[in-house]
Amino acid sequence: MNIPHERQYRALELPEIISGLLAMFVVLWEACFTDLATLTFEKNTFEEGLHVLLASVVCCNTLTVIIHFITKLIHKEPPGRFLWWQLVTGLAACGIFAAGMGKQLPDYTYLISIILSFIIGIYSVITIVAIARARKKSGKAHTRSQWSPAVIFFTWMITFVLVSTILLLTPGATHKPITFTEAFFTCSSAISITGLTCVDVAGTFTALGKIVLLIDIQIGAMGVMTFSYFVLLMVGKKLAVRDRVAISALLDQQGVNIIPSLIKAVIFVTFSVEIIGTLLLYFLWKGAPGVPQDHLWFRALFHAVSAFCNAGIALFPQNMAEACVAHDKAVQGIMMLLTLAGTLGFSVYLEALTRMKNKLTGKRNPVRWSTHSWLVVRVTIIVMLAGTVGLAILGALEPSQHLSSADYNIWESIWNTIGRSAGFTITDISTYGQVYQLFLCLLMFVGGNPAGTGGGVFAPVFALCVLEVLRVLRGQPDLELHGRRIARNTVERAMATVVLSTFWIAASTMLLILLEPTLAQSANGFIKILFLEISAYTTTGYSICNPGELGEFSKLFICANMLFGRVGMFTFMLIFIKQKDPSPLRYPETRLPLT
Repeated sequence: MNIPHERQYRALELPEIISGLLAMFVVLWEACFTDLATLTFEKNTFEEGLHVLLASVVCCNTLTVIIHFITKLIHKEPPGRFLWWQLVTGLAACGIFAAGMGKQLPDYTYLISIILSFIIGIYSVITIVAIARARKKSGKAHTRSQWSPAVIFFTWMITFVLVSTILLLTPGATHKPITFTEAFFTCSSAISITGLTCVDVAGTFTALGKIVLLIDIQIGAMGVMTFSYFVLLMVGKKLAVRDRVAISALLDQQGVNIIPSLIKAVIFVTFSVEIIGTLLLYFLWKGAPGVPQDHLWFRALFHAVSAFCNAGIALFPQNMAEACVAHDKAVQGIMMLLTLAGTLGFSVYLEALTRMKNKLTGKRNPVRWSTHSWLVVRVTIIVMLAGTVGLAILGALEPSQHLSSADYNIWESIWNTIGRSAGFTITDISTYGQVYQLFLCLLMFVGGNPAGTGGGVFAPVFALCVLEVLRVLRGQPDLELHGRRIARNTVERAMATVVLSTFWIAASTMLLILLEPTLAQSANGFIKILFLEISAYTTTGYSICNPGELGEFSKLFICANMLFGRVGMFTFMLIFIKQKDPSPLRYPETRLPLT
């Protein structure tokens, strides 16, 4: 042939892209406007309707990929990792379609064929992005994007929430119609891993709706951009320097060289812990009285993901306070361990994995752990101990409507302390005393750790603020930890985060009081609104009132709180305020009276 090899590959990529996008469209149409639970091999779904079209499109796509693969071999060029993924996925999907025509497989393989077909569509999207990036890189009129990583991250979140909202509004996603506000509220809660809901998740959403929420929780916890860049790494695409800078800015990591390793650590730790949690929950719930046994694998997977991601969304009508799990300490123990694992932060896991790898390969590890890991572990232990003791004392001494034995009060205190960033409930928090609820607000405000799945201002940030106050009172020149002097801009950013968050919570609480006068004037109305606001902003999910009873504007305002809280108030403010380069000129110093 006289055509260059590259032009041949481009000619083969076009039908791959078209057929892949068409497969994604058919999957979405079939899932959104058909009850997936009623479509099985026994009802001849492979011989009529949209699934015939889907099977045809997937087979055409796979045939094109095979031709592409053979062309590479003919020209003695090694097929890339991405092409191997396309080939394996396509052949697997075609095999299921062929077996389904003869009704030789169980009905659950119908869902597998749907998933594989959708993945084929994702491959087409990845190909389009790769081509666009290559053309943009080679273009002479290339101009660098001026958007900050914070703007890009927030834009991705809003886009994902809107797409998920549209999917939840389709007939195939719910058992009964819901409003746009309810769908938007639920998706915002899932993508921001908060857990506040204004509808009954278990009774409202079908399998499709729950899958959409599960995906929202998973990608929201890892970060939309982190997940996107991992997909590129998985299929053999390299990250550009600007991509590494964007991720390092969002995760507040120094240096761009560790970003690919950090992304891989995020995915490895996330999937490993969630798989282990799913297995443990499945075998604990198998045959358990009161626990629905239909789709038990999915139920276990959903709760494992929700726990590790600190999302707080459960498939039980009363969350984890449902009678069948409210006193199951084995299940609750697994949920607490999953929640705690998510709050530690992926930077700590990366360092631990790196040290383990060095030890196995004979390389020498640094004697000391990093200051970040050292601080995270110690602050996490301190918060857990202080929170447990404080809640246990208040639960025992403060007058309240809650009835609990002494030993179970301690267990509840441990659960609520660990769940300060998750939002799973095993008791009705509204029955506790007001001081208990206010102390729980403080724990929610402190939250988890940076680069983790928890919320709040983050425990190390709060600890730095406390230590900075002590430094000023002691008259020390620098803040020192773990044999290191903490950078001045780090301390200033921590102080700014706490101050901005405090101001935002105060202003938002006042606005909600104006928007919800009936709730504000009810018994303990101020505490209810303050508790809800802190829970939303810190992406916790605890609530002592029903968010579904709020007005439409109040629900949307709570959505904004959840999204702002997930981005981080300091990061969110950088969207509107451009940081200036440091000036070489400094004015003379002066002092002001403060007392």
